[in-house]
Amino acid sequence: MHLISLDNVDKAYPETLVLEGASMAISAGQRIGLIGQNGSGKSTLLGIVDGTVEPDAGDIVRASGLRIASLPQDPQYPSGSTVEDVVSFSREAISLSDRLGLKEPTKLTAELSGGQRKRLALSVALATECDLLILDEPTNHLDVDTIDWLEDYIATLTSTLILVTHDRYLLDRVVDTIVEVYDHRLYPHRGTYGQYLEARATREAIENANTKRLKQRIKTELAWLRKSPKARTSKSRQRTTRATEVVDAGLPRQRPELVMTFPPRRIGSKVVNLHNVGKEYDGQVVLKGITHLLAPDARVGIVGPNGAGKTTLLALMAQRITPNTGKVVMGSTIVPGWYGQEPSPIPPATRLIDAVRNQAEEVEITDRKTATAAKLLEMSQFTHEQQHSTVADLSGGERRRLELLLVLMGTPNLLLLDEPTNDLDLDTLHALEEYLDDWQGAMVVASHDRYFLDRVCHDIFSIQPDGTVQHHPGGWSAYWADRQERTDVPTNRTTTTKTRPKAPRTKLTFNDQRELKALTSQIPKLEAARSRLERELAEAGADIDEVSRLGAELADVIATLDSAETRWLELTERAEELAQR
Repeated sequence: MHLISLDNVDKAYPETLVLEGASMAISAGQRIGLIGQNGSGKSTLLGIVDGTVEPDAGDIVRASGLRIASLPQDPQYPSGSTVEDVVSFSREAISLSDRLGLKEPTKLTAELSGGQRKRLALSVALATECDLLILDEPTNHLDVDTIDWLEDYIATLTSTLILVTHDRYLLDRVVDTIVEVYDHRLYPHRGTYGQYLEARATREAIENANTKRLKQRIKTELAWLRKSPKARTSKSRQRTTRATEVVDAGLPRQRPELVMTFPPRRIGSKVVNLHNVGKEYDGQVVLKGITHLLAPDARVGIVGPNGAGKTTLLALMAQRITPNTGKVVMGSTIVPGWYGQEPSPIPPATRLIDAVRNQAEEVEITDRKTATAAKLLEMSQFTHEQQHSTVADLSGGERRRLELLLVLMGTPNLLLLDEPTNDLDLDTLHALEEYLDDWQGAMVVASHDRYFLDRVCHDIFSIQPDGTVQHHPGGWSAYWADRQERTDVPTNRTTTTKTRPKAPRTKLTFNDQRELKALTSQIPKLEAARSRLERELAEAGADIDEVSRLGAELADVIATLDSAETRWLELTERAEELAQR
């Protein structure tokens, strides 16, 4: 049974085509993950589905009595309303708002932060009885524990779901269909996000092969036309017609590739040293007793509940704020790049091309090669038309992409990223992750995105309730597994996957493939860390405190390395067994 059908839907805004000939059917019980580049039209499509946006053309058929609950990107509330007023319609909404950290029911909605407003709207959407639930970036402004809870909660829902999220773990677990918005049209794929990626890679390989063949054919036909054959016979006239049609049709539009490539800046041995650092606000301790020497190749992820002090710790490292106790020392060669949650102060009327030129007319992108402001914007997937539009015309994700470009243009050797995945599309995240793979510098990131933390971080700093910071070598997976072991959190989860006959597997699951890839990258780094710590321990001499600290850190690294190597062997043996089936 179809709840909603869209047939040849068009939608455009002044000078911007968003959707053209878009068609899709949403069936009862379906769980759709909606993906696409920033500005591709995802939010517009959601508005058309829930009836808040009128299309310019096309047909929309909705089931009689269809009930829709929606989580918008920017929730609005009645003037003078309180949290209690908004959730009082059901006990479930009250309970959910408390679970999502809204502990002051009498607080005015106008006084809530952007994150609190989004969490309030999420509690309302989840508690509303509906046939179709639409969630637009529900994980924004949630900490990793709450996201883990939300993943379980969504998995138990029986309503039809449309989900927009950059959280790839969430996508891979709770949806059974991926719909991509690309080039004004909709491209559906039955299966998980991992299966969609595999199918997309195959499709693009075929398209690239076809494009190469078409290029060769156009070259051949152009050569034939340039010979100016006399169309005396019907055959030569037909050949001329065919050749002209091929050349006029040109090449099919190809998906633009987002490119991040900037030369490394020299980094010294001293990056940022924190010595017994503490920070208070209004007499309340947020952080205390933090001592750490950031390594030149550091890849650190900071986690903790909302309000725990993740942004504060980043700002201390960047020397944007000063500690109340202790000291922060930054190396003389360090050029920090700050990519914060709050938008950069770019005047809304500034054209994109001018925003980039204000920083530099051109910059070096590879050895002895430079790129102009226009080329840099093109590499960041901004079209020529967009380059001459204003910052105010950008979607939230497009603005974040522009701000990321401006940060990287400064060629920092220390990146401090505060929730960098918020509002960025999946292609941009993939490009950023690949850039960080080869980037020669130190990075510290505060993020709720578990996949991103798993992908780019080698160490996790967790902020404890008393304001201290605990170091977990080995990255997100090792940290989370250790936490579950210590707190006895059950790892088996209820799933909503329908029972159906399955073909025997011949390869690892998407999650196992991803884990094996991460371990293959992680193990050499852990081995290098072990060698470094053994060397430093040998050089520590009679310094008992330093020997104790290095010995404890070395023990952690060795334990993590043993665990990683054991798991790597398990996965490689499993992959070989599956390949032989």
